[in-house]
Amino acid sequence: MIFLDSSFLVAYSNEKDEYHEKAVKIAKEIDNDKYGTAVITDYIFDETMTTLLSRTGNFAKTIETGNKILDTVSVLNMDSSLFLEAWRVFKAQKKLSLSFTDCSIIAMCKTQGILTLVTFDRLLKEESRMNIVD
Repeated sequence: MIFLDSSFLVAYSNEKDEYHEKAVKIAKEIDNDKYGTAVITDYIFDETMTTLLSRTGNFAKTIETGNKILDTVSVLNMDSSLFLEAWRVFKAQKKLSLSFTDCSIIAMCKTQGILTLVTFDRLLKEESRMNIVD
């Protein structure tokens, strides 16, 4: 399994993003099943839609991206126990560098045994201690 961060999804969908070409290359590897099942959480879907609409101002493209994500990626829902684990991770930060959503990624991956993450977020790369695809 591979967890897809919103930074990857936004870069893939936004041709003006500095990481767009890299995201397209990684997406092809994911499509070819190099990493197994691609997953996100409902939090990442939310963050991706919000960020993409904010950066592009293109509602139609945002809807198209959302539909593609929902058709091709498994969406895991944050339940109350995962929420509390994300809260624990958030409170335990030493550098205070991760958002709560980033902490929710760490909590989900830890509880689901997901070892691989694709992200362009430097702080998440440093703090997640996961195998990073880039």
